[in-house]
Amino acid sequence: MKDETRIDDAPGVNRREFIKRTGAVAGASVVSGGALLAASSDGWAQGLVAFDAATGKALLQMCRDLYPHDRVPDALYQKVVDLFDAAALKDPAMAQMMSDGVGELNAASRRIAKKDYAATPRETDRVAALQTIEGSAFFGKVRGDMIAGLYNNPDVWEVLGYEGASAHLGGYINRGFNDIDWV
Repeated sequence: MKDETRIDDAPGVNRREFIKRTGAVAGASVVSGGALLAASSDGWAQGLVAFDAATGKALLQMCRDLYPHDRVPDALYQKVVDLFDAAALKDPAMAQMMSDGVGELNAASRRIAKKDYAATPRETDRVAALQTIEGSAFFGKVRGDMIAGLYNNPDVWEVLGYEGASAHLGGYINRGFNDIDWV
């Protein structure tokens, strides 16, 4: 049996409150435990340039926790972390902010769960760690850049069932305005 607690099983914390606190624009279902994420991201994280693998995995887990979609594969979240990596390579101040931010997140996670953030299997523990840093510039940067980085990706649109822009096709009225079945 997995050692995983979903946010909607936690007393006093519900998904709506978490999404409201993090500023997320959409929330579907919750990501799997950190152990599965770590196993699937080892090779990808080794290819990062500005970040070490541990920082990359922590950022990936943070992105999944801030914008949780079970149906969206890690590869699409990894593309956003790759953008962070490329930006950090060009901007030493951003690289330092990201490194320091992950350090703070890991410290919070170790206080709460006795493990670094990406290695923490219980979602409620990861959310508690995120809540300790939610006022930081690092948290705001990741949260804000994730909106465009994830939701402006046509591959994510396909997974979520969004058909994309429609103005050039005459709008949505005659193109399945009411055909979304997941709302």
